[in-house]
Amino acid sequence: MTRKFCLFAALLLAATLLRAQDLRLLVGTFTGDGTASGAWLWRFDPATGASAELDFAAAANPAFIIPSADRTRAWSVCEFNDGRQGAYAYTLGPDRLELINYQPATPDGKGSGNPCNILYFNGFIFTADYFGGTVTLYPVQADGSLGPMRRNFYFGPESRMHCCRLSPDGRWIFASDLGCDAIRRFPVLPSGEIPVGEPDIAYRATPGSGPRHFVFSADGRFCYLLGELGDTLTVLRYEDGTLTPVQELKAYRGRGKGSADVHLSPDGRFLYTSHRLRGEGIAIFAVDPQDGTVRRAGFQPTGRHPRNFVLSPDGRWLLCACRDDNAIEVYARDVATGALTLKKDRTIRVNHPVCLQLF
Repeated sequence: MTRKFCLFAALLLAATLLRAQDLRLLVGTFTGDGTASGAWLWRFDPATGASAELDFAAAANPAFIIPSADRTRAWSVCEFNDGRQGAYAYTLGPDRLELINYQPATPDGKGSGNPCNILYFNGFIFTADYFGGTVTLYPVQADGSLGPMRRNFYFGPESRMHCCRLSPDGRWIFASDLGCDAIRRFPVLPSGEIPVGEPDIAYRATPGSGPRHFVFSADGRFCYLLGELGDTLTVLRYEDGTLTPVQELKAYRGRGKGSADVHLSPDGRFLYTSHRLRGEGIAIFAVDPQDGTVRRAGFQPTGRHPRNFVLSPDGRWLLCACRDDNAIEVYARDVATGALTLKKDRTIRVNHPVCLQLF
C-alpha cells in the first residue's frame, strides 16, 4: 500500500513538473466585424506543439497585448480611431485572463488614433498610435490597472507611429515612425512625473521604406529594422543611443508593401520576417555573429495575412498569427538550419488573431 502510494505520488509530481514546463500564449485579435470578441489565453506544450484553450477576456480590438515581467498582469491596446481608442489592463494567472479596466486615450475619448503597439517601462504603458501620429503614456497602478492618460507626444499629421522598444543599455526608448521614415528616441529620465524626456530623431530611414517593427540583438550591438512599405530589412549598429546603417536589402521578393514583424531566434543565429498582401509568408535569414549582417536562408509560405509571430524560448517552435484564415499556424523549427515545417494538426483556431506572446 505504501509502495503504491509512493508510486502515485511520484507520478503526480512528474505530471506537475511536466505541466509546469508548459508555456502560456496570449492572443490579441481584431474584433471589428463581430466574429472575434477579445483577448485569449492558451496553454502551449513545447514538447509536442499541442495547445489548449484556457481563458478569454472580452475586449474590443485588443490588437497588441503583452504580459508583465512577473506574469501576473497583462496590458493591450484598444485599437480604434473613432473615439473608442485607448488601452486595457488584465489580471493574468496560469489559467486565467480577466479584464481589470479600460482607459480612453484622452478624457473625452478622442486623439491618439489606432494604438497598435504597447510597451511597459518603469511604471508606465507606452502606446504607439498609428493614425494618431503619437506616443501615449498611461501610469500603471499598484493593482496593475491603468490610470488616466498622463502624456501624449504628437509628431504631426504625417507621422504613423508603430513600435516602441527599450534600448539594450536602458537609456532610451526608441519608436518607429512609418509615416516619416524615421526612428525617434526618448531619453530615459532618472526621476520626474514621466520616465522619458522630449524625443529627437535617432535614424532617418530610406524614403518610402516605412519603418514598422524592429528588434535588438541579445548582445545589444545590432538592431534589425523591417520596412513595411519598402519590404526592406535594415541592419543597424547600436552604440550609445546611435543607430548606424550596416546593411539594407529586400526582405523578400513579393513586393506586397505589407511587411509586418521581425524576430531573432533565441540563439541569435537566425532572423525571421513576416510579409502580407502578396506572396505571403515568413522570410528566413542567417545572421553573421561578428558583423551582424544577414543572408537569405529560405522562405516559408504561410496562411493569409501573417501579421505577428513568435518563437518559443527553446527555439523549437514558431507560431504565426494568420489573421484572414482565423488561425495560428504552428511550425516546427530546425535549430541548425532555421527551416520551418508546418504542423497542420497543431493549428490553433482563433478568429482574426493579430498578436502573439509566448511565455
